[in-house]
Order: sequence, then C-alpha cells, then structure tokens
Amino acid sequence: MTENAGIDPTARRVLLATDGSHHANAALAAGLRLVSPAPGSVLITVVPTLDPSIVVGSGHAGPVMSFADEQQLLDERDHDARLALDEAAESLGLAAIEREILGGDPGAVICERAAEGRIDVIVIGTSGVGGFKRALLGSVSDHVVRHAPCPVITSNPD
Repeated sequence: MTENAGIDPTARRVLLATDGSHHANAALAAGLRLVSPAPGSVLITVVPTLDPSIVVGSGHAGPVMSFADEQQLLDERDHDARLALDEAAESLGLAAIEREILGGDPGAVICERAAEGRIDVIVIGTSGVGGFKRALLGSVSDHVVRHAPCPVITSNPD
C-alpha cells in the first residue's frame, strides 16, 4: 500500500457560492467542515444582469438611466462583489482560492459553472426562508440541489 504524503483524501474541487452575507459565509464554513477544497476549487458570487431597457428604453417608454449611469452602477456592483469575495475568502481561511464574479440567474449560473469546471461538490448556504415564501419566490439552494451536475452540501449554520 502506497501512502500519498501530503494529499488529503477528502479534498475535492469545490465550488463555494456566496452572496457575501455573514449568514452565507457562516454556512460555507459549516460546509467546509465536511469537505476540503483541492486545487481547482473556486469561490463565486453571482450578480443579476441588468435589463437593457433601462438604458435604451422600450416601446413608448424612454430610458431610465444613461449609459454612463449604467456603467457606474455596473462598476459599483462589481466592486461590491469583489469585496464580498475577498471577505468570504479571508473569513474561510482560503486566501489563495480562485474567485469569480458571474452574472445572471444565481441558481442556473452556479449549476452551469459547476458543470463547466468539472467541480466535484458545491457548497451553498440555505437562506432560512420559510416554506411559503420559498414557494412564492423560489430558492437558489433549492434550484442548485435539483439541477446540479454533482453532489451539493447545503448548510444553515443557525
């Protein structure tokens, strides 16, 4: 029997998904007690894409903002997302982990990124939203559990 010195047998390519909240980061920390991130792991946040009609208008309605205002909004959103990723990586003790800001519908984007990146497991927090509200609004973690191409660890640290 050969020993793999220095290799953690529980290490997997992990996709950690956060919205930057304390609750989400605490849930990731709880999930990381079950799996160790291997090289190729990634910490992501997903920001919603903007409706193009806010700058070009639609039908009889004119634009809501200028192109310059839209760019400023996008820059601020990306800056906030970068800070959220940096804070999450620091709080999780994962200073060297790859970080990505992705745009679109969070549930779908998380599943797509996992499939494209040959991810072994997704770690995501649950929102703590009750059943009725979740039925009306949907849940990112519910979507990921149902559509992920790999196992999913959901955690609610409360």
